[in-house]
Order: sequence, then C-alpha cells, then structure tokens
Amino acid sequence: MKQIESLLYIGILGMVGLFGIYLQTTLMEEEPEYQDFKERHDPDYYIENFVATGLDKNGERRFVIKADRMAHFPDDDTALLDNPHVVEYEVGFAPRHTYADSGWMNSSGDEILLTGNVKVVVEADSRGPGGTMKAKKMRIILDKTTRESLL
Repeated sequence: MKQIESLLYIGILGMVGLFGIYLQTTLMEEEPEYQDFKERHDPDYYIENFVATGLDKNGERRFVIKADRMAHFPDDDTALLDNPHVVEYEVGFAPRHTYADSGWMNSSGDEILLTGNVKVVVEADSRGPGGTMKAKKMRIILDKTTRESLL
C-alpha cells in the first residue's frame, strides 16, 4: 500500500512539474521586438497645428508653413503635411499664399511638393491687383539662406 502511495505522489509531482514547464513555455511573454525606425518608413512623431517660420539673416520673415498635422519620417527625414498653407514673403511684393490638400517636405525643408486642390492667392498691392491660380500639383522651392524656427 505504501508503495502505491509513493508512486501516486511521484506521479502527481511529475504531472505538476510537466504542467509548470508547459505553462512556462506557452504563457511566457516574448521579449518585445526592437523597432529601428531608420529601417522602416513609419512616422516617429506627429505635430498637430504645425507652424514653421523661415527668417533671413536679419531676422525678417521669409516664409511661414502651416499645416493641420505634420508627420515626420526618420528614415529619410521627410515630412507629410495635411492641409498645408505656405505664405511666402518677398521684399517689395505682396505675400503669396498657397493652399493644398496635402504636402510633402524634403529633408532639408527647402522644397515642398503640394498636391490636391492647389490654390495660389496673391494679395493686391501697389504693383497690381493680385489674383488666384489653381493647379493639381505644385512644387515650391524656399530660400535656402533662411533659418527655420518651429512656433
């Protein structure tokens, strides 16, 4: 009788041990996978109500870039803009406002490709009556001698 009890205890302990091993191998959480954003084209951050201002060396405003949202991509350092509005300032001329549904900005921030319902509005001034132009796509090359500040 004692021999049967001993075998029963050993059998139960063996089953508990095997069950423990089973739980360890099946229920253990896997180590989180390291994500290197430089190898994927995923945004690393978003900015709502994005505003960037370009100033010349005298501190004069040269352009303002606004967007409902900006998504930055670290792999190529580019950005996507939702509903961008670009205002360009040139001495002696009225500001030029450009609107679009979406935009892409290159890594140096001096080139913007606008797409979808692009509309350019030039305000009237002493040089002329102003006007409006519409297009499907437009590329804006900004002055590279400016410095940008995010506001």
